[in-house]
Amino acid sequence: MIIALRKLLFTGLLGLLLTACAPKAPPGCQDMRCRPQSGPQHLTIWWQPELRNGPYDYTQVQVHP
Repeated sequence: MIIALRKLLFTGLLGLLLTACAPKAPPGCQDMRCRPQSGPQHLTIWWQPELRNGPYDYTQVQVHP
C-alpha cells in the first residue's frame, strides 16, 4: 500500500515537473490555427513584421454591407 502511494506521488510530481518544463507559446500567434479569420462583419489584416505597430501582428476592420 505504501509503495503504491509512493509510486502515485512520484508519478504526480514527475508530471508536474514535465509540464513546468514544457515550452511556453511565444507572444503573438505563431500557428495558423490560432489566428483569427475574416468573417462577414470584419476583415482581418495580417501585417508583416516591419509594418507592425507594437505587439499586435494583425488588425480587424469592420466591414459595412
